[in-house]
Amino acid sequence: MLIKQKYLRWIGIACIILGLAVSLFLGVYRWQAEKDYQAVEILVDYEQLKTLSKAQQLSLQSVAAQFREAGATGVVVRERTFGDLKTGGDLFVLMGSELAFQQSLNQQFFPELLPEKEKIYFFLQGKELFTEIYQNLQMKIEEVEAVQSGSWQIISIPLQVDDWENLGVGFSRQELQEINTGGLTIVPRIRSWEKATQASLDAMLAALQDLPGVSMITFNDEAIPGDAGYLAQKLQPLQVPVGTFEFYNQRGLTNLAFLLEKNVVRIHCINENEMKSSNETEALERYKLAVKERNIRALYVRLFGMENPQAAWEQGLSFIGRIAANLQAQGMTIGPVKSLASLPYSRILIFFVGVGVIGGGILFLNFFLAPHWTGLLGLAGLLGWGGLLYLEPMLARKGFALLAVIIFPLLAAMTMVQKQERTIPRAVGALLVMSGISLVGAFLMTGLLADKSFMLKLDQFSGVKIAHLLPLLILPVYFFFKHTEQKPLLAVGNVLKAPVLVWQVIAGVVLLAVVAVYLLRTGNGAPELVSTVELKFRELLNTLLMVRPRTKEFMIGHPLMLLVLYYGYCHQKLPVLLLGLIGQISLVNTYAHLHTPLAISFLRSFHGLWLGILLGIALLLVVRFAVGRVKRRLVDG
Repeated sequence: MLIKQKYLRWIGIACIILGLAVSLFLGVYRWQAEKDYQAVEILVDYEQLKTLSKAQQLSLQSVAAQFREAGATGVVVRERTFGDLKTGGDLFVLMGSELAFQQSLNQQFFPELLPEKEKIYFFLQGKELFTEIYQNLQMKIEEVEAVQSGSWQIISIPLQVDDWENLGVGFSRQELQEINTGGLTIVPRIRSWEKATQASLDAMLAALQDLPGVSMITFNDEAIPGDAGYLAQKLQPLQVPVGTFEFYNQRGLTNLAFLLEKNVVRIHCINENEMKSSNETEALERYKLAVKERNIRALYVRLFGMENPQAAWEQGLSFIGRIAANLQAQGMTIGPVKSLASLPYSRILIFFVGVGVIGGGILFLNFFLAPHWTGLLGLAGLLGWGGLLYLEPMLARKGFALLAVIIFPLLAAMTMVQKQERTIPRAVGALLVMSGISLVGAFLMTGLLADKSFMLKLDQFSGVKIAHLLPLLILPVYFFFKHTEQKPLLAVGNVLKAPVLVWQVIAGVVLLAVVAVYLLRTGNGAPELVSTVELKFRELLNTLLMVRPRTKEFMIGHPLMLLVLYYGYCHQKLPVLLLGLIGQISLVNTYAHLHTPLAISFLRSFHGLWLGILLGIALLLVVRFAVGRVKRRLVDG
């Protein structure tokens, strides 16, 4: 029996080594792809450029040229709407009933028109503007009519057109040509419309091809227009990437990005509401972190102080210059974004990575089951893994990635935590070994999900909450049965029969509250739980260390785990052990942020470990001093 257990351990270790080797091979490719992905675009806002142009009495070309010199590369242009044109005084609008009323007061008020109550009438001057609007409406609305009355052009559409004020009516080619001549590329934001047929998509894309200097395509609304498959087919000839705005999910965009072979650029911007409570210093830090830590390669920059355009001119140029300087100081280049390189992929490579997870599972099960059951389950896992990978490769990869980040922190704690006390150097060594075992799970997970789609956050690791919670539920069960001298069923029965004290109820409620906060804060899902003091502390760490370590690792997990490793485990220390395990869970799940470059994750883990060890040693010395004093008082008393 002992020989079989020994063989199983060696089989498990061999499987882990195989999976780890393939993961490291894929990791090298990922590292190189991230290293080569260094160009960043700085995009300014079209409406703000127009405002500055009027305030400074400069042409759009001149304004664009000066922002280009400051460091900007392009301009983001929202497709115009009827609402925009109405607000800007470029047209006026009357409902059919309103037009009829005006004619009843003045018979010379556009007498050529016979108003219909079921229609909306748009009155504008200027042949070029009329042509652009009319052509756009023809491709989006079935019933569009136009007549001329003197110098006025009148367009009518059915009254039942929903939300007509936000209906896109194209771009000003003349103004965009000026901006492009000034040196900035054009990034249009296309609006959606109802019943986007193939014919209307053809017309819209033909209009896009006529725009000067288009460097990227973006969308403005909650959903992209029309069918993603047809849209992808028509966008391919443009040979420009699609922009995805961080924190703004647009229905259909992810599917479109996959169909365009993941030719995607991630864009970060500070929305208009956030701008009101932000400032340039905070914005610079946000842009810096977005580029450094989240593979953002385009910054959509809105300028501060635009309520006073005269003063905002110099301030805006200076702000763009500071952003460019910050990026260059990080080793980035300012210019057109190149596509992120693809990583080598085959089911065979992924299969071998998954074998490493199965190896970890064998070692894990060996703690609980008889060797023959462990062997059978390991074989079943291997066959199941191969079958699932063949039938549903992405589901298989995500499932085994989740298993990797659950199994290895548990395996690390179960292997390294013992009853016996250790010296401080041995306790530190044990913590390093434990972290190394946990990191194997992280590396296997990154190997399984080594794909451009995860690096660009078109897809993401699934099961974050489960990965943080399940190890905390499994580990107490293992240590309860391992360190009890009774038979398992008898031990469980005795626990269930034991009286519950008030302090235990209070402790249970507190523990549940701690776990709830822990899970809510996981994955930045509840930013309101992060205090202002903690935010300032994080900024300080970022400044001092370049990459901020996870607070729950270096301030909670690693120091408390070091305490358990030093004093040895007993049931009274279970809460401390569980809090210590949080450090290992966090260490592994750091790498689940696959849009974060590997170099950043490595540095974050390194800082978390050395800081956690230093704080842990300080905690040990304090606890040892306090325990020594208590013992002396008891002896003296």
